[in-house]
Amino acid sequence: MEVRMITLQKSSMNPCRITACIGYFDGLHLGHQRLIHEVVHNAAKHHSAPALITFDPDPWVTLRGMNDPAHLTTMKDRILIAERMGIQQFLILDFTKEMAALDIDEFHALLEQNGVIRLICGHDFHYGRYGSGSVQTLQKQDAFSVSVIDPVMYEDVRISSTRIEQLIQAGDVAQASILLGRFYFLRGTVDRGFRRGTTMHFPTANLRMSDNYLLPKKGVYAGFASVQGQCYEAMINVGNNPTFANDDISIEANLFNFDEMIYDEPITFYFVRFVRDEKRFESKEDLIWQLKTDKEHIRGMFEENPLWKDELLCV
Repeated sequence: MEVRMITLQKSSMNPCRITACIGYFDGLHLGHQRLIHEVVHNAAKHHSAPALITFDPDPWVTLRGMNDPAHLTTMKDRILIAERMGIQQFLILDFTKEMAALDIDEFHALLEQNGVIRLICGHDFHYGRYGSGSVQTLQKQDAFSVSVIDPVMYEDVRISSTRIEQLIQAGDVAQASILLGRFYFLRGTVDRGFRRGTTMHFPTANLRMSDNYLLPKKGVYAGFASVQGQCYEAMINVGNNPTFANDDISIEANLFNFDEMIYDEPITFYFVRFVRDEKRFESKEDLIWQLKTDKEHIRGMFEENPLWKDELLCV
C-alpha cells in the first residue's frame, strides 16, 4: 500500500513524529485552513513536524467510478498553499480499493506507522471500510491523540467545497473568494487559439489546461493573469464565443498594459468579479464595441478597488 511522503521544508522538529490534519482538502478553503492553523500550532507545542495527510486519486474515483472529476485545486496547488501556511510534510495515501477496504484498526495502524502522534480532523471525517470510521472511533483508539474541529461557518452556513463549487458554477466568484480566502484560479499554459482577438486589437492569452479544474459560469470577468513572474489586471472570458459559433469552451484573457509573445508560457487566471453573461453579437463591429465597453468598465472596477491587488495570492 503506497504512501508518498513529501518533505516541503526542513524542520527543527522531529521529522519522524508528525501532527497532522487529514482529508481530501479540495480548494483548501477557510474551513481547511482552520485545521492547518491548528496543526501548525499543535506541532510546535508538541515538538513534531506539521503535516497534511490526503488521498490520491479523489476517493470518488475509486468508490464511485468517477472519471477525472473536476476540482477546485490540483494536488500541486494544495501543496503550494499548505506550505505557505506552515505545513512541512505531505503524506499522500494511494486511495486504491485495498485502501478503501481497510478496517478501522488497520487504518489507525497505518497512521501510527507513518509517525502520527496527533491527528486533527473535521467533525464529519469518515474513513475505513464503508466509511465505518468516524471521529468517535478515532477518539476511542490510543495509538495517537485526536482533536476534532468544529465546522467554520459563513452567514450561518458551513463552508464546504460543495458550497464553493456551486458559487463558482453560478458565476459568483466574489462570494467564492470569501470562502476560499483567496481568488479562484485556473492554471495552465498559453495556447495559440484562433488569434481573432489580435485582428480586433484585443489580443488574448488562451488558457490550455492540463488539469480538470471546475470552470466558472460562462461570461466575462474582471481578474488577474500571472505570467513570467508578474501579475496583470485582465478581462477574462469563459465560453464558446457564440459570435463565432465555437464548439469547445475557451478561457482567454486580455491582459492590460501588456504586449508580449507568451505562447506556451505557464499562466494563471484569477477570477475577481463577474461582469456579464456571454452573448452572441450580430457583427464583429458590435463585438468590438462591447469589448471596449467591458474593458473600460473593468478598468474602473480596479480603480475603485485598489486593494484587490493587495489581496491577490499568487500561487
